[in-house]
Amino acid sequence: MRWRHAIVGFGIGAALAGAARADSRTGATWAVHFNRPDQTAAYGSIGSAEYVLREALLAQLAALASNDWACLATYTFSGNTAELGAAGPLLLAMSNALVRGVKLGFVADKYVDVASNYWPGISLTNLSTRAGNKLALARAPTDGGIMHDKVGVFWHRAATQGWVVAGSWNFTGGASSYQWNVLTEIQNNALAAAYSNEMREMLSGRFHAQPAKSHAHDGARFRLAGTTRDGWVRFGPYPDAAAGGSNALTDVVAAIDAATNEIVFALNKLTLAEVAAALVRACDRGVVVHGTVPKSNRLVATNDSYAIWRTLADPTNYATANRALLYDAYLSSARGAYDTNGADLTHAKYMVIDPDGANPLVIQGSANWTWSALVATNANDENVQFLPHAGIAAAFVAQFNAMTDGTVPWCGLATGGSAATSRLFYWLPDAGAYEVVRTTNLFERATWTNRTQALPVGRGTNSAPVTNGWPRGFYRIRAVP
Repeated sequence: MRWRHAIVGFGIGAALAGAARADSRTGATWAVHFNRPDQTAAYGSIGSAEYVLREALLAQLAALASNDWACLATYTFSGNTAELGAAGPLLLAMSNALVRGVKLGFVADKYVDVASNYWPGISLTNLSTRAGNKLALARAPTDGGIMHDKVGVFWHRAATQGWVVAGSWNFTGGASSYQWNVLTEIQNNALAAAYSNEMREMLSGRFHAQPAKSHAHDGARFRLAGTTRDGWVRFGPYPDAAAGGSNALTDVVAAIDAATNEIVFALNKLTLAEVAAALVRACDRGVVVHGTVPKSNRLVATNDSYAIWRTLADPTNYATANRALLYDAYLSSARGAYDTNGADLTHAKYMVIDPDGANPLVIQGSANWTWSALVATNANDENVQFLPHAGIAAAFVAQFNAMTDGTVPWCGLATGGSAATSRLFYWLPDAGAYEVVRTTNLFERATWTNRTQALPVGRGTNSAPVTNGWPRGFYRIRAVP
């Protein structure tokens, strides 16, 4: 399969503690963490990986020493117990860090309750007004935009080693128990500097499209260890909303158009016709596309993602029989039932381009794939990472496989598309040689010796015409003997 689990030690503490969890894929300077929800906030049902995202942030906070600097930013903030919450444990960890002499900042969206004691005697307001070393606290204005980041920036070892923790996880207990979320944890000083600049802009009261806010760090380049290509990061709002202008959507469409083999996406919202058109183009040139969007955002016509989901699901929009393979997420880590239309079950916001190819790329961050998050010049504060890294790509595909039936091998008959004939649709996740074989009677000893056709070698093929001329029979796919 794609991923052989390996644990590689970090340089800071337990890097930090989250690295040892079952659903943390790690390298020397990076980790990808994803939670496994159970759809209950009960003390007796806490799974080993349910709160792995919270633990990653807590470990980073615990590793900070006197005069180190860190800043957290979140769209929502709640949960007041050590076991089931997020805000409470984070407030306690921040309080302890301030006592140690750590310089801390916190950026909150306008709807975050900064006065609530999610931990006994501790609130964001309390930390920002206490005597001595104080929390630098900023709250987004009520000007129409939102501060949608879910970020932690940490400078360890006297501010010489920068880490960025970023992804789709808001700082709440519910985001761990009721949603599928994922985040990256990356040690890279150039990346951390870009995020630090964004955090300092907001700590200074400059949000959204305010004229005084600097966007000089938008598009900052960095090189991850073990890679030969630069990654980059975009921060919304963007300089230019025009088609092909300087915005995250332009970068996303270019990445899809460069795909040669496979695309995997899990998106909370997908409303951009440009992305749908690029995915259809990818399918038409033979790229296999796997994707999921939660039912709550695409099931009925009033849902944000309905139109794009229907575009991708309609076989007549494709020039060949190859079309996007669309999945419902599992309701929980038990994998016993699928999405039941609860709010935002899939909260992840990522796309993986050619995870097993020569140029793998992960696109992920806080942004839903909407106009206000990927294009607008006057809307959300967002961050979107573009990560050309094979290990990180494999880790995101592992999350997709945990959340959906995704890249599990399967086959079935279907019709439709521009070639209106019965076709065998299949997905084979490795590069071996396969063939279709047939038998006419399962009640006798089936030998499966009637070879129907060979399938093209190479992972990523997902359709083949049924050309054997036998309208009745039983078929299977097997590895070529």
